[in-house]
Amino acid sequence: MDAAGAAALGEGSRLDLETLACLSGLEFCQEFVDQLAQAYAADLVTVGELKVKETERIMVLASWFDGLQLGDFEYESRGTPCHDVVLSGNPHVFLCQVQELYPDDKMLSEDGIQSYAGVALKNADGAAIGLIQAAWRHEIDGALAQQIVAEMQHFAPRLGAEAAALQTLATLAALAEGPGGTSPRAAFRHLAEQLQGAFKVRSAFIAECRGDRPECFRMLACCCDGQQMKGMEDTVVPYDGTPCALLKGRKEFLVPDGLQEAFPEQAQYRSRNLHSYLGIALTDAEGTEIGHFALQHDREIRRSKLDSGLSASFAARIGLELRRRKAERRRSQAEEALLIKRKTESLGLLAGTIAHDFNNLLASMQGRAELALAHLDAAHPAEAHLQELEQGLQASGLLVRQLLNYAKGGDSREQGVCDLNAIVQQAMALVPDARKMGKQVVLDLEQGALTARMDPSQVSQLVQNLVFNAAEAIGPGAGTVTVTTRRTSLSDAERRKLLKGRTMPAGACLLLEVRDTGSGMGRGTVTRIFDPFFTTKPGGRGLGMAAALGIISRHQGGLAVESREGGGSAFRFYFSACAAEPAAAAAVPVRERSLAVRQVLVVDDEDTVRRAVAGLLQLRGCKVLQADGYDAALALLQTAGPFDGAVIDMSMPGRGGWETLAGLRKIQPGLKAVMMSGFAISAVAAGFPDLSEVPVLDKPFTKEKLYRAVFT
Repeated sequence: MDAAGAAALGEGSRLDLETLACLSGLEFCQEFVDQLAQAYAADLVTVGELKVKETERIMVLASWFDGLQLGDFEYESRGTPCHDVVLSGNPHVFLCQVQELYPDDKMLSEDGIQSYAGVALKNADGAAIGLIQAAWRHEIDGALAQQIVAEMQHFAPRLGAEAAALQTLATLAALAEGPGGTSPRAAFRHLAEQLQGAFKVRSAFIAECRGDRPECFRMLACCCDGQQMKGMEDTVVPYDGTPCALLKGRKEFLVPDGLQEAFPEQAQYRSRNLHSYLGIALTDAEGTEIGHFALQHDREIRRSKLDSGLSASFAARIGLELRRRKAERRRSQAEEALLIKRKTESLGLLAGTIAHDFNNLLASMQGRAELALAHLDAAHPAEAHLQELEQGLQASGLLVRQLLNYAKGGDSREQGVCDLNAIVQQAMALVPDARKMGKQVVLDLEQGALTARMDPSQVSQLVQNLVFNAAEAIGPGAGTVTVTTRRTSLSDAERRKLLKGRTMPAGACLLLEVRDTGSGMGRGTVTRIFDPFFTTKPGGRGLGMAAALGIISRHQGGLAVESREGGGSAFRFYFSACAAEPAAAAAVPVRERSLAVRQVLVVDDEDTVRRAVAGLLQLRGCKVLQADGYDAALALLQTAGPFDGAVIDMSMPGRGGWETLAGLRKIQPGLKAVMMSGFAISAVAAGFPDLSEVPVLDKPFTKEKLYRAVFT
């Protein structure tokens, strides 16, 4: 206190003003308490600040009790005289019998306190932030009480300023130190608690913007009356009808009073008796809003809180945590993407290794089954069994192709400019009623041709898988599966929300959407449905959606999923649009060539496959010669050629199928050939671009596909 302050107090002060003038902070508070207790023979003197809110807990900053300094401690103010001092903001004096007036205050009775005097400490806004109090074990007279209250009132502004400064320093230190852990949740809880305590409000919360749902925000932490409201964490709250909506495009928004009247639809404001709101927006380095924090109180919030350095410090600290959370999420997503990439590459190697051998086994069994059927008499009892065997073999082949489509994205050799609508219609014609499971399938196709570079067989498989999955997702009872196509375009923001294809080219694109009225999926399920072998269906293999992911990846397209529990699901696939190709001249109908005796060479290192293919060709009257590799094939051509055609396995030990065909054509130029493979490698990739026109049969194949390839 300076000389002018000492003169204002007058000679009636019993305190050593010069000593007090040299001190600040906790030292000032403790010296003041010591001098006040000794000067007025008080048994107890304390200076305390509000810990949570005006009528709750008090944190003692300085104390005197029978000559002892008790250090800092907290106590509950309800049921004590200090509660009324803080609540009213006015001095309270009790010359005697204070115990009878406050029977719930155990300290008064246990320590035999009879008399009491207390004065509130206030901040610059006039709000109570603490108190100074003195107590005696004996009765005091009115003159003494009047003098000590005057002493307290005179020093109250200084004590209030010191308490506020100490609290600000403590808050800034806590902000700088952090929660003492690495958990983002712990950091936000810590900050919400600091917010609520520093600004002395009923509640404070921290929220982040939802990039995928801009109409909502996610609650990260909320502290109410000193308690963490953990049940509110991670809840998604619509902006509509809340004061937070008015933060958009602003730095801050203040409702100093009348919160319930301004937002009558928010019942929580009435139930919690909240009357004021202060929200401060938080942005990233580019100025994009990433979240906000808000204060809510049961009395007026003054604008001075907006101008305090403390609010700016909180904004900087919370903004840092939000940016850190965002960076951590991106890092986690990048790590997950890398892990998925490595798993996919490993699965691709595994799939490529087993596909050839497994498909060879299937091709052999398929051929043998068809040969057996061809030699059965009409209505033979074994016919139905063999037909079911054929269906099982085809399903097994589809399973391998799905695995390969996931692992490698399929083969792009069949991509060309196609009409998406035509593919959808053709695919739906192939979906048997049994697979629709009694569900209504609605086609909502945009008029006109929707052209893009696509592999029609893969996109057809994609449509069929999606419809199968949608029908299964609906479950028992009625339901609707809607297949939609549209011309559209994706903005940069929309591309960033895609699960796959966030870097797909900008511009016009085609949308293929399959929506169902099923029970929907939770967030945890949505993140896993594209993992191979993950399924929620009894008896499911978990490859349908994994294959879909591989197909859209091969087409360099985009993928988005919209689903919520109880609300159905929608799968959206995006393909880059392109112009339709000029109409070609009318094609001459392709006719099967004459079935005159012809000579065909079959080359495959697998004896069972080679003999099965030879048997199917012999059914059509062909003379078939067989070779198990490059050397044997060239030797047969030189000794028994020429050949009308050749069916060659692509993957053989030593010199493979493409090299074998190149060697044969050196001896017999223009030799018609068909390649077959359990795991196809294109001619270009194998180093034989001149052979790119040669058709490829994927094992296992039916005799009809074989005949179509060889005889047309």
